Amino acid sequence: MEHYPRIRRHDEDGRLAVREGLLLCFFMRRPHEALSDGLRRALNLYLEAVGPEKLGWYLDSRGEYDPEDDKDVTAEMRPLDDRGWARVRSELNDSSGCVLQLDEHRDQVGGFHVEYYGRQPETLSSPGCEHVVSAVSFWLPTEFLEERGPARIKTLATDIARQLPFDSGYVSLAFNALARFRNVIELVHAHCFRYPGMDVHDLGRASMVMGTRVRGAYWLNFYGRALLGSLGTAEALRQELGASGASVEDLGDDKLLVSLGEWPETGGPERDAHLRPYRVLARVLEPHLYEERQRSWFGFSRDQLRRWQRRFLD
Repeated sequence: MEHYPRIRRHDEDGRLAVREGLLLCFFMRRPHEALSDGLRRALNLYLEAVGPEKLGWYLDSRGEYDPEDDKDVTAEMRPLDDRGWARVRSELNDSSGCVLQLDEHRDQVGGFHVEYYGRQPETLSSPGCEHVVSAVSFWLPTEFLEERGPARIKTLATDIARQLPFDSGYVSLAFNALARFRNVIELVHAHCFRYPGMDVHDLGRASMVMGTRVRGAYWLNFYGRALLGSLGTAEALRQELGASGASVEDLGDDKLLVSLGEWPETGGPERDAHLRPYRVLARVLEPHLYEERQRSWFGFSRDQLRRWQRRFLD
C-alpha cells in the first residue's frame, strides 16, 4: 500500500520482533471498577471483528505490576483455551484492578494484540499519581486494514469508543514490537523520522503519565469531556481546522471524533503533503500535549525525543 511502509524485522532466532500495525488505544482517568463492563463490551466487539481464534495466548502475571520496574513480577505466556478465557474473565470481574495482555503468538510479535491497565481506586487518588490513568489498546495487522478497508476500521473504533468513558483515544499506524531489543530500537530510529505518521507506542509507560492530556495528532482522534472543556464544540473545532481536510463528528455523551482523511498516513518520500491535516490539528492541540520526559525513552537522546514529539509542530 502506498499509504505506509511494510516493516518486518526478525531476531537472531528468526522470530518476528517488530512490524507495522494499526493501533486503537484509549486513556481513561477512572478506576477499573468503573470500566470493567464497558471494557468487556469493547473486547467482545474486537473479538467479533477479528475472530476469537486470532488471540491464542495471555500473559499470566503474578505480583504487583509496575511498568517502570517489573523485577518482582513473575510472568508466563499461557494458552487462551477455555481455562485461559475463564482466567481472563475472572480478572476483568475483579473490582480492585486488572492487567491484561492477550497475544496472537507466544514468542513473537503478532498482528493481533490486546493490552489493558485497569487501575485501583487508591492508585488514582494517591499523592503524585494525578496523571496515572487506566488504558487499553487493541492492535490490528495492516493486512486486516487492507482486506476490510478504512471505513470498516473507523466503524469498529467508533463502536469500541462508545463503550468507554475515555478522556482521549486515537487510531494510528504504529511500530508493533515484541520487546525493546537493540535491533528493534535501531529499526524504530531508522524509520520514525522518515515516516512521522508511525506512532512509537508504550501503553504501560503512557498509562502512568498521560492524565487528561493528548499524545498528538493521529488518523482518528477521540476526545472526551475533560478535553472538550478546553477544545470546545464540534463546530468550534471545525472552524479551527478550517480547510485542512479534517472532519469532526459529535458522537454524543460529550465525545468527539476528529478524522484526518480516508486512510491513515505515515508521510515519507513524496507523501509529506498528505500530513497537512496532522500538522494543523497538532497546532490546535499544542497546549494540551503530553511531553515525554523520561531519559532514554526508546533510546532517544533528549534532542531526538523533542524532535520526535514536535514532529508536526516544528
